[in-house]
Amino acid sequence: MTQLALSIDLERCTGCKSCEAACKQVNGLGPQEYRNKVLWLGAPDVPQLDFLTVTCQQCERPACVRACPVAPKALSKDPVTGVVSVNEARCTGCGECVLACPYGAMGYDPVDHHAVKCDLCAPRRARGDGPACASVCPTRAITFGARDALLEAAASQGKPVRDHDHFLQGPATLYLDRKPAPQVMMPDAIPVAAPATATNEAITPARVPDRLAHTLQPAILNDHRPRARLSGTDTAFPYRHDNSAAPERVTPGGCHICFNGCTVKFHHRDGQIVNILGNTDDPVFQGRICPKSQMTLQLYRNRGRLTHPLKRVGPRGSGRFERIGWDQALDEIAARLHAVRDQHGSEALAIHMGTRTGVLNIMGYMRLFAQLWGTPNVLTTEPLCDAGKVVALELTLGSTNLGNIYTPDDIGSAQLYVYFGDNQAETRPVNFGMLNDWRLRNGARLVVADPRLTPTASKADVWLPIRPGTDMALGLALIHEIFVTNQHDAAFCADWVLGWERWRESILTLGYSPEWAAAVTGLDAARIRALAAEIATADGCMIYASRGVNQHSNSLQTNRVLMFLAAITGNWGRKGGGYFNVAAEPDWQTVPVPDARRATMTRPAMGRSPVAWLDGMLHAQPYPIRALITGNNPAAQWPGGAKVREALEALDLIVHVELFQNATSALADYVLPAATGIEKGGISRLSEDRRIVWNDKLIEPPGEARSDHWFWIELGKRLGYDDVLQERYKDPGTFWDEVFRPATPDLHGATLKRLRGLPHRWVRTPVAHEDAPEAGTLYLDGSTAFGQPAGKRFPTPSGKLEFWTESLEAKFRALGLSALPEFYTEAEQLVPLPWLPAGCLTDGDGEITTSPFFHAPALAPVVDIAQPDDSGTPGTCLRDAGYDTELVTGRPAAPHFHSWTHYFWQAQEMWPELYCQMHPDKAAAIGVRDGERVRIDTPRGSVEARAWVTTGIRRESVFVPIGWDQTQPFHPAASVNMLTEGKLDPASQQSNLKLHLCKVRAVAGT
Repeated sequence: MTQLALSIDLERCTGCKSCEAACKQVNGLGPQEYRNKVLWLGAPDVPQLDFLTVTCQQCERPACVRACPVAPKALSKDPVTGVVSVNEARCTGCGECVLACPYGAMGYDPVDHHAVKCDLCAPRRARGDGPACASVCPTRAITFGARDALLEAAASQGKPVRDHDHFLQGPATLYLDRKPAPQVMMPDAIPVAAPATATNEAITPARVPDRLAHTLQPAILNDHRPRARLSGTDTAFPYRHDNSAAPERVTPGGCHICFNGCTVKFHHRDGQIVNILGNTDDPVFQGRICPKSQMTLQLYRNRGRLTHPLKRVGPRGSGRFERIGWDQALDEIAARLHAVRDQHGSEALAIHMGTRTGVLNIMGYMRLFAQLWGTPNVLTTEPLCDAGKVVALELTLGSTNLGNIYTPDDIGSAQLYVYFGDNQAETRPVNFGMLNDWRLRNGARLVVADPRLTPTASKADVWLPIRPGTDMALGLALIHEIFVTNQHDAAFCADWVLGWERWRESILTLGYSPEWAAAVTGLDAARIRALAAEIATADGCMIYASRGVNQHSNSLQTNRVLMFLAAITGNWGRKGGGYFNVAAEPDWQTVPVPDARRATMTRPAMGRSPVAWLDGMLHAQPYPIRALITGNNPAAQWPGGAKVREALEALDLIVHVELFQNATSALADYVLPAATGIEKGGISRLSEDRRIVWNDKLIEPPGEARSDHWFWIELGKRLGYDDVLQERYKDPGTFWDEVFRPATPDLHGATLKRLRGLPHRWVRTPVAHEDAPEAGTLYLDGSTAFGQPAGKRFPTPSGKLEFWTESLEAKFRALGLSALPEFYTEAEQLVPLPWLPAGCLTDGDGEITTSPFFHAPALAPVVDIAQPDDSGTPGTCLRDAGYDTELVTGRPAAPHFHSWTHYFWQAQEMWPELYCQMHPDKAAAIGVRDGERVRIDTPRGSVEARAWVTTGIRRESVFVPIGWDQTQPFHPAASVNMLTEGKLDPASQQSNLKLHLCKVRAVAGT
């Protein structure tokens, strides 16, 4: 007998539930049917977060077989492999096996009334494949093989194997425990270890071999009532069908949802897509994907999809529409656009399209249309995502191409990983899975600064529960300590960091010491010193930042500070050291329109954020915006939900191009059905390490849905633009090769022929021509930056990383700031800290100017940093009014992405309801228990959610995730942006979405 088994490494698992997604699609399971399930576990007394995959243990003495009363039995154990399986045709659904299993690993089909259990994907094993869960696992936590070999591998890695045979069943599944963490010692001999103390000092998350014995799953995941709303009628083929047959053909492509840019294989059978799994031919990902990639299978045949153009026939917001044809819709839209232009000018049209619509759309077709029409008010979701990083990279590096790549000899070789407000384990699970695997193999360290103990922080050696909005202060203190102790890389600074002496002088003069930062950040000064020493002395430190840094009104300067930290320690332009922040972008060049066809624009853009558009919509200030063409869901996604709704209701025309009806659809004049992903073809989202993945069109969109490409070309015909927006460009391949790719030198070599000729369908840019080798790590010593003269290492004017020049200083001075870093944060803080009295175009009576930070003219406010005086500031006024809690927002768990996944029944099964994370001390103070309902109030609105009580969050903070909307089909809830305001970073015009003061109280009767 060769006992087959799964090995599940608790140190690698991040709870992403990719294994659940794979299991359901390949086995044709529907709601309430499980062959495996991932539990999220916490603890009541220490900051702790664990993840446990529960599946059949393939026991030596299986209780389920013994309990089965059917003759012959419906359950049996294979004498060769030891795998226990259920014969569903024999099963009577009595439930005895489910009750008998001591591990809770048996499932049940409530529709067909039979037992469900893992048989290690018997049909896949018969074809030479392993279980689906192991093949997709982004973190390499799940391994399949012969049990003896798995035990040998665990022993060779020094991994303790958990003894879970408390019921004498002889379970085959191996659970590999985390190694106990060494105690972290500060320079002054202060230990930092769990359990947490009464302050928010640095914490080493609990790691003891028996820690799972006392852990609890949050009530929001334990409560099955919300999942009872899901039924078999919510599914479509291949779910709840026999999906065990081999695919007839397999097509490579990519996931188009997030910045991980995962490569996939689309499995075809009977003319339909039946599975979406990882691409095992990918040399980087090797078939690893997250649950979102797989759950796009629930997108293409979703009953909720928009399938026909709709025209509003009732009052705006009434939801009353009539079905019309595309010709009528486009003719009427064109006529109404003409009326807006005649009365208010071409700039009165605003266009806002997110990355749901595709990179070819937001950087191609949409830009062509805007130039032909004549509006500068064209935005993507960048101002709500990473505008601060983009502008910071352009100023500092001269390029938005991040340098490092996900290979063992680059990112995998770092000795230290430091995360600032980046929960990569949930936002880019495959990339974090690779990084964490390399870290564990190489003995590297991980430090995470975040107000929450996220899945990323749960894997860290040290978690720093920082006060939200103060990452800039932490970065300044780290730099201060490195300079004071002369631990900077003097040679790299002298040769490659322009302006570093001015920064050093300024930071030391302003006194940004660890002691100063301790009061600002809520962290321990000794821990800040220890981290500074670690960063300075590590043989390669990767610094990661993301929306926790970006989505603040100090976004640009915080990014520059963290970039400076990387630069002065020599962690730029090397393997195993660098600065990362979400996606790397090519250095876009505008898709060209012939000069004679480019419309004249007499007014600059009304800022570079949709927040700046609102007063144009409401008050015609500084000029009117009267029409909006949009995708995504501005009514729920733009900050300040009540004002956004008021502004949208005031418009003359709203055209909404989307996949599903949502809160914005109800306000629109026309709702147009969109195609997506493999229904239209094109490139994927932009990935962290510059990979661009190509998708062919593989299936037709539902009903009359059309691609965004098709929409702009057809609308352009009615406005006389068909000589530029040509009919043949409806084919994304033609548009890519003839228009889009040639416009940007970084993409010149990423031809369609090259992309289609690769089994993994991606090319890493920049690449000069079709036969040129792919780019590896950029900006290495002795190299020449792409497109630059020989020997120019960095693509800045000086060829160095630029942090202070007279030109940079003049740009910042134009807005009332300095190119030298001066700390400020949000106005709404629990402690008095420097803040900006202005930040939006209509704030107060401030001066408005044309920003020097953008490629085209755009209005921006002139600001002045205000010092705290404990009287009359917004924070003081709010605290006096009882707003005593920091509201932090962000992404929910890995199965969700904005609003898309709220239309996927399985994502709703995994994470159904809107929740509010809070510390036990906060819960006790307001008299609420885990799972009960709470109300969160800010001066802008209120939202109700279910409490998730956890020690893994700052005592002063609560966390409410984004993505919910009151119009969603399964678990509707108010958007958290009913609570936010969106104060802008004056230079990048990034919105503050991360920090607002709020009140939290229990909802009576829950």
